[in-house]
Amino acid sequence: MLLIGSGRMGDPHAIDLGNRLAAPSLSHLLGTDHLGRDLASRVIWGAVPSVMAIAIVLAAGIGFGVTAGGVIALGPRPLRQAVSWLAETALAVPTLVTALVLSAAFGAGVWSVAAALVATSWAPYALASAALFDRARAEPYWQASQALGVSLPAALRRHMLPNVWPAIGALAGADAGRAVVLVASLGFIGLSADTGRPEWGAMVFEYRMFLFTEPRLVLAPILACALTTVFLHIGFDRHRFGPR
Repeated sequence: MLLIGSGRMGDPHAIDLGNRLAAPSLSHLLGTDHLGRDLASRVIWGAVPSVMAIAIVLAAGIGFGVTAGGVIALGPRPLRQAVSWLAETALAVPTLVTALVLSAAFGAGVWSVAAALVATSWAPYALASAALFDRARAEPYWQASQALGVSLPAALRRHMLPNVWPAIGALAGADAGRAVVLVASLGFIGLSADTGRPEWGAMVFEYRMFLFTEPRLVLAPILACALTTVFLHIGFDRHRFGPR
């Protein structure tokens, strides 16, 4: 519901036409937009679709991808070939095209974007983890664990995953940043957020007419998207997950 005249910090929908296009102040840290809505609140709430997409992509992408990588490296030959073919096929499919198809089929929204990201993002994890699993199998500690009769799940947990995770963590940072950019890109064309809800890409589209007169309206969501992507790369950097 739109609240006319409230204009209070914390409500991204509150309209205050008497305070439209106000400059940044203590009550409105980034100023207000053309409807008097608090820009800082809209930027903060605009992160919600991206955060949802990141959480879904990382949980499902890493889970499916690492599992598939284990199958490619350690499974029976026919199954290995089938999963490897699926991963290579998924890797060749553009994520943006998949998102557009799903949005057209099931409607615009963050769930369609997340489904497109999951459908294509598991493949890099699968192929990368399969290569890392193959390398780890040649190491003496793996061969020793097999000679001592350690079960496969226990050997994977103790020896494989700790050595695979640093590279997977770095890949996850890139994937999370890609999710942010894709959500914003689809939001710009109206396919990633429900109508009326703040979202960075949708905000850029809505404020594009003020690019030269009130550039802060466009720059705020763009900088939020860019900074989030950078921080995700830094946070998932492989050195944070690897041995020190």
